[in-house]
Amino acid sequence: MLPHRGKHTGDIRLDGELTGGKRKAFGYFSYKGRDWKVDEDTHYKPLELAYEALKSGEDPFVESTTSTGKGRCLSLTGKLRELQGSTAKHLYIYSA
Repeated sequence: MLPHRGKHTGDIRLDGELTGGKRKAFGYFSYKGRDWKVDEDTHYKPLELAYEALKSGEDPFVESTTSTGKGRCLSLTGKLRELQGSTAKHLYIYSA
């Protein structure tokens, strides 16, 4: 994500759009023994908060069931959600 962010400093989302939902994966990573996909409509801010938390040894995520009940997703912890400065989630990470 960091190299992509460096090339697209004016963007707020991974896909460069301002609005709209997408189900296309931008990338994948492993977390606590499970593979996860990050959808391209995810905003940079929550990813940056999670990254900084991980670097300092803090667990940034809470795992839960998706709204459809068919899979798992990751959300920021309450502390990081407050730092995000938005009531919207803007973080779309699902089990791969």
